[in-house]
Amino acid sequence: MGALWPGVTCYFTPRLAALLGQGYRRGLQTSSAFQSHAEEAAAGADEPGPKSAEGGEPGPDGEQQLKEEILEASLPFVHSLGWSEDAIAQGAETLGYSSMVHGMFPGGGVELVNYFYGQSNSKLDEVLKAAVEEAQKNPELHKKTTAFIAAAVEERLRMNVEYHDSWHWALALHSSPSNIPTALHNIGTLVDTIWYHSGDRSHDFNWYTKRGILAAVYKSTELCMLQDKSQDFQNTWAFLERRLSDVHSVKQSV
Repeated sequence: MGALWPGVTCYFTPRLAALLGQGYRRGLQTSSAFQSHAEEAAAGADEPGPKSAEGGEPGPDGEQQLKEEILEASLPFVHSLGWSEDAIAQGAETLGYSSMVHGMFPGGGVELVNYFYGQSNSKLDEVLKAAVEEAQKNPELHKKTTAFIAAAVEERLRMNVEYHDSWHWALALHSSPSNIPTALHNIGTLVDTIWYHSGDRSHDFNWYTKRGILAAVYKSTELCMLQDKSQDFQNTWAFLERRLSDVHSVKQSV
């Protein structure tokens, strides 16, 4: 098996491999340039094509656009109403729609969480793409893989800071049983984005290995951040650095 980083070997449990496989078949793709994996994912989907910001099926019609506009308008109300139907209702009213329009969102607050997660993943993709392009122009800006991954994870987690006080609520909704397929898609897209822009082009089981380990690092750091009271979340970034350093010791701990 290939190594995540030099000298590191990782083993999956059947359950974890199955979960990653489910997410992969649902379309773990961030960049259209990642053709080999994107084509394989699309082959197993009911309707091949790009996913929406919510992580669901694409919605080119007006209803999907309306839903996204309402969800975007709902985000400011998360501070006072949480990740809830009430926040969605308030967002709809600011656009001139009846508060009853929240009936368009049968999942309730979790649809708002998924929308924010998807939008943040898209922003990360743009940020990392720009960083890679800048590094190609100026080699002095080039980062080694581990440093690049650390910076990318921090960049993505900082997008949650605005909702830090209510993020525990968002995580509870995001990990609910009914949302597992979308949650897998969201975290899968996130780690695939980071690995792709770091230069990874693996096509074997190492593809799963790298993304499985990074998903674990990201989620553990995200939980650490929930409890972090340090200035500018310095304890969280130190935790992240330790977890990435620990990856180099996985072979000895297995």
